[in-house]
Amino acid sequence: MTVEIVPGLRAIGMNEYEASVYSTLVGLQKATARDIHELSGVPRGRIYEILNDLARRGFIGVEEGSPASYYVLDIDMVFDRLKEDYVRSLDETREALKSLSVKPRIPPVSFFILRSGWAIENHISSLFRRVRKSMVILCYNPEFLRRYYTIIKPLERKIDLYVVVRKSEEYAGINLPIYEAEGTVVDLLDSAPVNGPVMGDLRRDECAILVDGRDFLAVATAGSGRYAVIGSDMPIIGYLQKTIVERLRTA
Repeated sequence: MTVEIVPGLRAIGMNEYEASVYSTLVGLQKATARDIHELSGVPRGRIYEILNDLARRGFIGVEEGSPASYYVLDIDMVFDRLKEDYVRSLDETREALKSLSVKPRIPPVSFFILRSGWAIENHISSLFRRVRKSMVILCYNPEFLRRYYTIIKPLERKIDLYVVVRKSEEYAGINLPIYEAEGTVVDLLDSAPVNGPVMGDLRRDECAILVDGRDFLAVATAGSGRYAVIGSDMPIIGYLQKTIVERLRTA
């Protein structure tokens, strides 16, 4: 059991000896350095150093005597404190990194491709959080709206939201401001937004999203892979979003 726990303890900052000593003491609850040395297999010359360090870091307590005994402190309290310290450290590091940015952000000069599922989900969530005024979703698949419905729905009260689809009857039951494409907007839905020589043959598109005339994202799948093309701060994005909205209002 101790061997199985060691990798998890190493993940929170313990070295192999510390993890072995701590997990051994958790099993014993209270023991002398000699007992821990014999059961953990940690060299006797290192055992006192490790026990004292674990005590200093708040994992264990020391009962003075001859010999001294060591006991485990409440595990829930110890790990709750570790979690709080870790989160606080992350927040402080994030703010410190942000403070290093003393120059204006250089806008990207081209579109970028995301191939990681985590990166795609993170970018979609980021767009939904960052939107301030207006969002156009060109939707090719109703499953996309169902998947993100709980995130998209609250935006309807805060921004101008346009969900543009090819056939509105395919989206029955999805309570969002859905517009059926007409005129030139139909061409945008009939032509896949991210197919081409760079991405290859993407067989099924999910959506294309335009945010505040500044950010663009298109998601599609090919086989078992999911891909996204993103771009921002490009004049064409603002022009395209404005044109779509004008066409929808006119229709």
